[in-house]
Amino acid sequence: MTRVLHRLKPAVFATSLLASTSALGEPWVDTSDIFLRESIQHLADLHVITTPTTTFPLMWNDIARDLRKAKTHLLDDEALSAFAYVNQQLRMAKKGYKRIELNVANEDARFTSFGDPYRDASNIQMHTSFMTEHFAAKFSPRFNASPSDGDKVTYDGSYIAAYLGNWVASFGMQDRWWGPGWDTSLSLTNNARPMPALALSRKSAEPMTIPFTSHDIPWTVTTFMGVMDDDRVVEDTLLWGFRLNFKPAPNWEIGLTRLAQWAGDGRPKGLDTFWDVLAGLDNCGGVGPSEEECADGEEPGNQMAGYDIRYSTSLFNHPLSLYFTSFAEDGDSKGGLSILGEERYQGGIDTRANFLDRHWRLFVEWTDTYATCRDGGNGDGTSSIGDCYYEHHIYKTGMRYNGRTIGSLYENDATSVVFGAISQVQNNLAFETKFRWLQLNKDNSDKAPEDPLIGNTLTPIAENMLMLSGKIQYSYQRWRYTFGGSISESTFDNDIDDDTDMTLFVNIEYNL
Repeated sequence: MTRVLHRLKPAVFATSLLASTSALGEPWVDTSDIFLRESIQHLADLHVITTPTTTFPLMWNDIARDLRKAKTHLLDDEALSAFAYVNQQLRMAKKGYKRIELNVANEDARFTSFGDPYRDASNIQMHTSFMTEHFAAKFSPRFNASPSDGDKVTYDGSYIAAYLGNWVASFGMQDRWWGPGWDTSLSLTNNARPMPALALSRKSAEPMTIPFTSHDIPWTVTTFMGVMDDDRVVEDTLLWGFRLNFKPAPNWEIGLTRLAQWAGDGRPKGLDTFWDVLAGLDNCGGVGPSEEECADGEEPGNQMAGYDIRYSTSLFNHPLSLYFTSFAEDGDSKGGLSILGEERYQGGIDTRANFLDRHWRLFVEWTDTYATCRDGGNGDGTSSIGDCYYEHHIYKTGMRYNGRTIGSLYENDATSVVFGAISQVQNNLAFETKFRWLQLNKDNSDKAPEDPLIGNTLTPIAENMLMLSGKIQYSYQRWRYTFGGSISESTFDNDIDDDTDMTLFVNIEYNL
């Protein structure tokens, strides 16, 4: 599998180059535009869009269908504004684009959330895409003079895809965001660079009808096999991901997610091993291998799994949404109300408000990744040392890729509380702002503070941070400008002076 992925990697670029002279287009919504996501979610909360909306990339197919069927004469000004922006972006996706993007920043972004334009500071990237009835491709080479991971030329965002009935098979380097969170997610985010992966996704969330009723449940599913080809303890580890996303009722959305690391240099990698991964037979001394077999290196892999729920309603005729995620590390169920192992949590609430002559989505989001696993420390979860979440004793680099976690922006052993505001796009202008209260590496411990391949990628010691960030996006004809920055104040437990940091960036896009 690893060799196949490596051999396919240059093919995606060659195919995209040959295809770039054809008709243009793109089949899905990626993670680059928070304002588009906000407008899509607003229409979904109003039941104008009926497809599940918490799994990205998100297919345009059902969104286009729902926009065609929308009764626009029944929508208020706020909904019409969202409808107009989504429809505009859909038209652009249909006809495609060739775009050049330039980013200039005074330093790398410490956290990269949905819609944030960069990870490494100061780079230039080209995007060109095309789509036919049965085929799609995108070519996105990027040059960075001083990348944090050493790769000056990357192809993040590039892919080739083919439609197979109601399925889309693809290969490429695509950012994924799984979950309802606006600031972060515990499973997959675009915090880390995308890895090369083969993927299969449902094209349309065609509903399943409950037998003997007329009740329909729209559902979609996506799965991928990626290769973690960065510098890590177990080279060329494979990452399998699976997500089932469905809406049992118009105001409810549920997602079920699994991630598993397996194979890699020196590790079992046959189909029988992957079957054990699929069956969850990998908890040593539990439902998986015996302690003796694990000691001999026969543990199949490292898994995480969980679920998320989003519920939208109204309170006193005012829109309100609640969302919750439980996402767990390897481990047997602890019993009681717990149906998973070493789970951590995320919760949030969002609503809408009108001020400054604009429509806004306001949210408060909380996450906790401070897990004290029973198989470490005191062996019973009573240890005050975490160093467990996103970690593994064999795959010691953990659920990380190119120096960043693939999940929460804030790594393990962290608590975050984020207040955010996202405006709708009106008169080609939009705003986003966040205030973050963060406790990073709360246990003041790191698995290997001298080894960059192991342990916490943000800080080896405890850090308490307050951060205010924001951005402004303005579009004019073929140009799109995004200006933003952040200011943060950090305090430390280790008799280290407080630290104030400021970042500024500008991102310029031009459609050829």
